[in-house]
Amino acid sequence: MVKASRIVTVCAAKGGVGASFVANNLAIGLGLASKTPTLLIDLDLLQGGSQASLLSLEREVEERHLGKFFGHRQPDITVLESLRVAHARLPVHVLAAPSGKGRQPIGGQQLYDLLVMANALYPNIVIDASQPSLNSLLGVCIDCSSTVLPIVIPDILSLQSTSQLLHEAESRHYPLNKFQLLVNMADLSPDLSAEEIGGYFQELLKRPLELSLPFDPVAVIKAINRGVPVMQKSKNENLVQAFVQTVKALLKVSPVDVSQIHISLTTDAPVVDEALPAATTPGEAVPQTKALTKVQQRAVAGWSAEQTRQVKQQLHKRLLQEVKLGEMELDNPAKREEVRSQLRDKLAEIMLTDKIEIASRKEQLLLIEELLDEALGLGPLEALLKDEQITEVMVNGPNHIFIERKGKLELSNRQFLDERQLRVVIDRIVAPIGRRIDESSPMVDARLADGSRVNIVIPPLALDGAAISIRKFPSDRLKAENLVGIGSVTREMIEFLRSAVEARLNILICGGTGSGKTTLLNIMSSFIPHGARIVTIEDAAELQLHQEHVIRLESRPANLEGKGQVAIRDLVRNSLRMRPDRIVVGEVRGGEALDMLQAMNTGHDGSLTTCHANAPREALSRLETMVLMSGIDLPIRAIRDQIASAVDLIVHQSRLRDGTRKVTHVVEVCGMEGDVITTQDIFKYEQMTVDANGHVIGRFKQAEIRPYVLDRFVTAGIPIPASFELGYQPSVMQDEPLSPEEADLLSPLEQKPEKKGGFFWQGK
Repeated sequence: MVKASRIVTVCAAKGGVGASFVANNLAIGLGLASKTPTLLIDLDLLQGGSQASLLSLEREVEERHLGKFFGHRQPDITVLESLRVAHARLPVHVLAAPSGKGRQPIGGQQLYDLLVMANALYPNIVIDASQPSLNSLLGVCIDCSSTVLPIVIPDILSLQSTSQLLHEAESRHYPLNKFQLLVNMADLSPDLSAEEIGGYFQELLKRPLELSLPFDPVAVIKAINRGVPVMQKSKNENLVQAFVQTVKALLKVSPVDVSQIHISLTTDAPVVDEALPAATTPGEAVPQTKALTKVQQRAVAGWSAEQTRQVKQQLHKRLLQEVKLGEMELDNPAKREEVRSQLRDKLAEIMLTDKIEIASRKEQLLLIEELLDEALGLGPLEALLKDEQITEVMVNGPNHIFIERKGKLELSNRQFLDERQLRVVIDRIVAPIGRRIDESSPMVDARLADGSRVNIVIPPLALDGAAISIRKFPSDRLKAENLVGIGSVTREMIEFLRSAVEARLNILICGGTGSGKTTLLNIMSSFIPHGARIVTIEDAAELQLHQEHVIRLESRPANLEGKGQVAIRDLVRNSLRMRPDRIVVGEVRGGEALDMLQAMNTGHDGSLTTCHANAPREALSRLETMVLMSGIDLPIRAIRDQIASAVDLIVHQSRLRDGTRKVTHVVEVCGMEGDVITTQDIFKYEQMTVDANGHVIGRFKQAEIRPYVLDRFVTAGIPIPASFELGYQPSVMQDEPLSPEEADLLSPLEQKPEKKGGFFWQGK
C-alpha cells in the first residue's frame, strides 16, 4: 500500500485551452518517469469520456467508468480496481468520466473517499478537473492535491478567466502556493509572450512562471485524431521535451497523505473547528479519553504540535506588525465581523508571502480562525464555547483545557501558547464587567457576554497556573418540555411543580455541583404568572426570565481598597423594600439564608432559591448551618420552626454516574414533630441497575399519598393536577425496558406488584 501520493490537478477556467490534452500527457510522463502506473481520473463531466478518446479506450470504458463507482452502494478499493482501465502499452490507468446515461451527480465526500482509496494504490495521480467553476468537486481536488495546474493560453479571455478563478480561490482561502501556472501554446501569439503572462500573475501567485508548452498544432492534432499521446513519440520533439521538463518539475513536489487532510465540503468561509483530536482522521471515531494526562495541542495536519505552536507565534507577531489592533473598532459588535474578515484576508496574504504551506484549505482556515480568536477573542476557548455539545470548560493552567460533554469529562486538544496568553484572556473576561483580578485579589466570579458563569483563580493561590471554570449558558433556553423529553422529569412532576409555583409555595431546589439546579430554577421561574413583580438576586446574573416586571440584582466584590462590597445578604434585605411579589435567589450560601427564611415567613411567599446538598434531608441541615452563619445566636428549635414554616417544597436534582441529570425527589415539608422537621416524598426517582454500557436504569414513581400542599392549591384556586385525582393510576416512567437479567437485580420490595385501585388518602 502507498502511504502518500503525488496528486496533480489540471484545471481550466475557460474551455478550449487544452487542459484534457495536458493532463493526459502528464499522466503518461509521470508513469514513465516513476516506472509505475499513474492513475488518470477524468472529472471532465461535461464532455464525458475525453480521456478515453485521447487514449483510444472508448470501448473499454463503456461499462467501466466513474458512474459505476459512485453508483455502487459501498464502493471500496476492490470496486476501484475493477473499474479502472489499464492501457495496453502505456503506464497509465484510467478512471473515465461517464457519458450519456452513465452521468449522475457526484458529491464532494464521494470524491474524497475515492481519492483516499486511490492514495493507497498509486504513487502518482493526475486529475482532469475541467470544472465550470470553483465548486465543491474542484475544492476537494485543490484540498487533496500536491499541486494545482491552471492551464492558460495567450488569449486575453483565458487570462481574465484564470485570474478570476485564482482571485476566487484566494477569497475563499485556498492556499495559492499550491497553484503553479502552466502556459499552453506559449508561442501562439506574438502580441502576448509567456513572460508577459507570467508578469500578469506574478503579484497574485508570488512566484515566477516556470512551466510552458510550445505551440505545435500538427503534433497535437495528429495525436488527438489518432488517439496516440505525444509522449509516445520521439523525445527530440520540442513539445515532448517541454512535457519532460514539466514532469521533472512535478516530481519535485512532495506527496500528500489524503487520509490526513480535513476537507471542507463547502466553498464558503469561515470553517468552524470540529475540535477533532490531532490524531483523528476523517471518518474515524473520536476516541474516548480514558487517561486524561497526555493529549497534544491540536496540530495542523502534517505538522507536529511544536511546529504548529511556532508557526502560530510567527503569524501572530507578523499580524501585530502589519495591523494596529488598538485602532480597530473591536468593541462594536456590528464592526467586529467586518474587522475579522479584513484580518482573515491579511493573514492569508501573510501566509502566502512567508511561504507557509498547508496542504488543506480547511486546515488553513482553522489555523486562521484560531489566530483571530487569539488576537480578538478568548483564544483556544472560543471554539469550545461555540460547541453546543460542551456544557463546561475548565482550564488548569495553559497546557490543560478540560471540557464536559454529555456529562462526561474529557481533555480537549486545545492549549494556550503560554501563561501570558492565558492571563490576556482572563483580562478580556473580567474587564468588560468592571471586575479586577491580580495578586492582591486572586479570585473572581464573572460572566461572559452570553451569561455563562466564570470563576477564575490565579497564582499565588493557583499553584500550576491560572485556573478558569466556565459554566456555559445555553444559547437556546431550556423549557419544561425539554426536561421531559430528555427524561429528567415526568410530565406529572412538571404539572405539579407548575401548580406549586402558581399557588405561591416556597420552593427550595437542592443538588450537587453541576447537577442542573440553576437550569431547573430558571424553568420553574418561568411558571411565575405575568404581572407579578419579581426580584432576582445572584452572584453572577444567569437567570433569564421572560416576564415583563423583573428587577435583576447582582452582588459586587470589594474594590482595591477593600470597600464597596455588596453581598447577597445585603441584596436580599434591600429587596424587601422594593415591594416584591416574588423573590428569586440564585443560591444561598451563608447568612442570607436567615433573611430569605424571614422573607418567606413575612408575606413574600412564592419565593424560589437553591442550595448545595446531596439529599433533601441534608438540605434542611444545610439551611440550619447557614442560618447560624448569620451571626445571630438562635436555638436550633427556633431555626427549625422557621424552616418548617417557610419552606413548602424541596426539589432535589442529581447528576448520575452516567452523566444524566434527573430530578430524584420532590418532597413536601409537613411540619414539626418534636424537634424534627417531618417530610414526605411526593415524587421519587428509583435507580435500579446499571447496564453494560454504564447507563443508569431507573424509573420515576409517584407516592400513593395525598400531599398536604394540595390544600394550598384549592385555596389559591389552582386546579389539582390530574395525577392526584381519585382513580388515577400512578405514573411509572422507566428509562428503558428491563431485561430479565436486570429484573433479577431488583430488590424484593421493588418486585412487588403495583397496587391497584387508586391512592391511600391521607389528611382528607
